[in-house]
Amino acid sequence: MLQLFRTNSPVAAIILLIYAFLVRLHHFIYPSDWQPTNPNFFSELIYNWVGANGLLPSLIAFFLVVLQGFMLNQIITSGKMQRIPNYFPAVAYILMASAIPEFLELQPLHFANTFFMLAIGQLFKSYRKYEAASELFNIGFYVAIGSLFYFSFNILVLFAIIGLLIVRSFNLKEILIIFIGFFVPFFLVGTYLLWIDNFEEFRNVWANFYFFDFNIIWESATYAKLGLIIFMILLSFVNFQSFYYRTTIQTQKYVSMFYWAILIAAFSLIYQGNVELGHFLILSPPLAAFLAFSLTKLKNKAVAEFLHLTLLIIVLILQYRIIF
Repeated sequence: MLQLFRTNSPVAAIILLIYAFLVRLHHFIYPSDWQPTNPNFFSELIYNWVGANGLLPSLIAFFLVVLQGFMLNQIITSGKMQRIPNYFPAVAYILMASAIPEFLELQPLHFANTFFMLAIGQLFKSYRKYEAASELFNIGFYVAIGSLFYFSFNILVLFAIIGLLIVRSFNLKEILIIFIGFFVPFFLVGTYLLWIDNFEEFRNVWANFYFFDFNIIWESATYAKLGLIIFMILLSFVNFQSFYYRTTIQTQKYVSMFYWAILIAAFSLIYQGNVELGHFLILSPPLAAFLAFSLTKLKNKAVAEFLHLTLLIIVLILQYRIIF
């Protein structure tokens, strides 16, 4: 199957859409009555408009995942992290963003992850630029927009700073630019709410701040889902040497950024209110990048096919386990 995605031709892109639809088909056949817990400001506006479940939310989630898959693919390709451009990053992202049934819902993080991709792309662009004020402002701006969809997404401002230190030398002025960009969306939202005489609503932007507040039903299926996510994290760290060494300095910096993305995003568990399994969707961009690297680095194509097929079967079993 992977052979179909070893090029970035238009035909492969069409096949990728079919692949994404099949991986996420479960939610179209068996819609749920899931409701989001404590959505943030922008998420709540969207849920009030389109709802949280049904055909339209499922379609929105589908198109967001596909879009983000193409975005990750473009980021890795433009960063010259692959010798031969292919659609493995997009395939890996679609698989990771559909890995457990909770990821099939229209999660607030489906919106926020779009801005995760944009922030990563701006970090990549800032590399080796003498003047990168616009990129750095955009990074902070995108993280803030993402956090207005999902509160603890704001932890990625720390990722932005560490990513900046990886791709550029320390510069206090540039760090301040990131914070200015981060502040602007909150200022604009607060100004709008003050203008419509509803400023008390601004407190809800920070209403999800809790410590170790989990809303997870611990059963065998839960352990299986967490096991898959932990396996993907371990796979990323175990293969560090093959990703990092014998590559260009630029690629090494980008790989380091993806590792820090996993570590920092994991800290969002600490202070997000009502953490559900859908929270782990925040790890999808970096985990998908490393899965794509693994599939690309494997010299034996049969082993790569086996790894992908095994993960795909596990994902489908977790989705359709009730039938079995």
